[in-house]
Amino acid sequence: MLELLHDLPDQVVGVTATGEVTGDDYKTVLIPAVEERLAKHRRLRLLYVLGSGFDGFTGAAAWEDTKIGMRHFTDFERIAVVTDTEWVGNMVKAMGFVLPGDVRTYAEDSLDDAKSWVSAPSPRGQLAFELLQDQRVLVLEPRDELVASDFERVADEVDPFIDQVGGLAGLVVVAEEFPGWDDFAALTAHFRFVREHHDKIRRVALVTGSQFLSALPRLAGLFVAAEVKRFAAHDREAAMAWASGG
Repeated sequence: MLELLHDLPDQVVGVTATGEVTGDDYKTVLIPAVEERLAKHRRLRLLYVLGSGFDGFTGAAAWEDTKIGMRHFTDFERIAVVTDTEWVGNMVKAMGFVLPGDVRTYAEDSLDDAKSWVSAPSPRGQLAFELLQDQRVLVLEPRDELVASDFERVADEVDPFIDQVGGLAGLVVVAEEFPGWDDFAALTAHFRFVREHHDKIRRVALVTGSQFLSALPRLAGLFVAAEVKRFAAHDREAAMAWASGG
């Protein structure tokens, strides 16, 4: 059976497994908890405790676990699995590299460490941004490798404004060189941000001297609805005017 843990932040879904875990356990405990939290939070953390009383999964439970993973593939930014069961630990370590979030395993006597890690605030990253509401323009300036929380911070501020006005006139990205992504979670968060906002931005101005970024306007039409234009590093004012509709 599965039981919810209640001594965790609201963004963290915690469950402990005892005995044999069935498909009904997923349908009545874990899935409703995940869906309820996702209505309030853009991304979640998961703490899964498989203690000494855990006997295994039924086939139906394994299938429900797979379906949750497929449906919410990018919704979990951290997953902590607490277990002394060797095959579970090995499976988590083997699968962890394909998941977009950060996945860690802990021994049963390190449960407190697992709770601390899965509950800790995300790093703020190095993506500076400014929302110019009067011009309806968002300015992004990546200053170091991008992390997943960068896009959460931007979305938390920008999305309410987009809901209010219907969209942005433009996005201005100022980057001498593209800094890259800190990890796979940052890459998937970036793709998710583009997917959710690509039809809400009319123009994208790239202010850069980077050869890599300079090539993006030719490729962007395949992925975004916005008009994309590149400006030289010294043409920031022209980029701002064009992005705002001038």
